[in-house]
Amino acid sequence: IGGFIDSILDGAIPPDKHEYYLTVISGEVKRLSRLVTSLLDISRIQAGERKFTMTAFDICEMARQILISFEQRIDEKQLNIEFECDRDNMTVYADRDAIHQVLYNICDNAVKFTTPGGLYRINITSHDKKTYVSVYNEGQGIPEAELPYVFDRFYKSDKSRGLDKTGVGLGLYITKTIMDAHNEEIWVKSIYGEYCEFVFTLQSVISNH
Repeated sequence: IGGFIDSILDGAIPPDKHEYYLTVISGEVKRLSRLVTSLLDISRIQAGERKFTMTAFDICEMARQILISFEQRIDEKQLNIEFECDRDNMTVYADRDAIHQVLYNICDNAVKFTTPGGLYRINITSHDKKTYVSVYNEGQGIPEAELPYVFDRFYKSDKSRGLDKTGVGLGLYITKTIMDAHNEEIWVKSIYGEYCEFVFTLQSVISNH
């Protein structure tokens, strides 16, 4: 960023190239901003400064809204969408904003890495007082040797670097940190070259009706 700006100011980059290099600079500034925000978020969670407010909310409705927000990207890739819930409305007990962050991040990754025309499935089930949220996508998946490291800080699959120009490798680490703070589980299943599936648990709110 500094080098490009100095070159523009020094006249080393001709005026007709300014827009191109300013676009590159803008992209890098946004990426650094995301990185700093993510690192601050992690620090707050680990220091116990990010307070989680536990409430009851409908996880199915949240998943529907997140899916709708990806509509344009889903259409562009012509993905085959499946959305399955045990019931139309399924209530869980957790921090709503934090779980939105978790589900949005996993769904965003799935859209990013699904093969064009491939299957993209969100499945929400419940049993034994737990709700299981699954996000499945057909695509390259994650090599078996890398599966244990998916939730590590700054993890980015070497295979994904060419596809993921915007990530900083902290999304899944934050996701795991949030799930740990909820005393819930998250895991990933994948067969390389075929599919990837992330699953996490939440405490169910059992209706008396």
